[in-house]
Amino acid sequence: MPPRRGGRGDGGARRRALPAAFLLCAVALAGCGTEPAGPPPPPPGAVPAGQAIGGAAIEGRVVFEGTPPARRPIRMSSEAVCRRPGAEALNEDVIVSSGGGIKNVYVHVLSGLGGRVFAPPARPAVMDQAGCLFVPHVLDVQANQSIEFANSDPVVHNVRAICEKNRSFNVSMPGKGKTVRRYFSTPEVVSIRCDIHAWMNAFIAVADHPFHQVTGEDGSFALRGLPAGQYVVEAWQEKLGAQQQTVPIAEGETRKVDFAFRAHTAP
Repeated sequence: MPPRRGGRGDGGARRRALPAAFLLCAVALAGCGTEPAGPPPPPPGAVPAGQAIGGAAIEGRVVFEGTPPARRPIRMSSEAVCRRPGAEALNEDVIVSSGGGIKNVYVHVLSGLGGRVFAPPARPAVMDQAGCLFVPHVLDVQANQSIEFANSDPVVHNVRAICEKNRSFNVSMPGKGKTVRRYFSTPEVVSIRCDIHAWMNAFIAVADHPFHQVTGEDGSFALRGLPAGQYVVEAWQEKLGAQQQTVPIAEGETRKVDFAFRAHTAP
């Protein structure tokens, strides 16, 4: 006699379906759980966001010496939506302008601010998925600043954050218009990936103060509003490594500091 519908006979099928359901939840965490609560409030006595604590500045450029590596085309043929007729996307590992400036270098004060605590900006930073790339490729934020991840593509993406000091996560971005918010509490450079499209990668650089910047097309940067003191300033590039310089500066002074990377500095 065949088992009755809903009886013991279909219990095995239900049990077999459970592991698959749990696997889907593990891959698409955003769909199987709620977003975490927002970042904690700044501690009492924190310097308000946007408030200068001095009148000094450190400005300069990050340049490439020698022949820069050629940028390679990104093959997006596996995803029809990502294809770009007449224009091929190029990798963003090392981007050097005609004037030698290196784009996407994270420049920040590594030490010298003492025990000051800074409140993060209230406005969230934004990292989009557009044209099957993360935009921007390198995003600088402050610890406990909200980060809005967006999907502007009519295709499924995901955001995997690979951390050493913060909590890693993996959230699904099922289509155009999807947004999620996360934050990081500890300074580090976080690697960002899309598991669905292997070429999609980016970085989020987290600092515990506002004196940081990602270089633009010409490789320039400016860290303004610093008090007099002696600072260690670091320039980090994803393929070329990091360089540091010690910079003493007086109140009201603007110091020029340049960093030069060469091909042989790459690992």
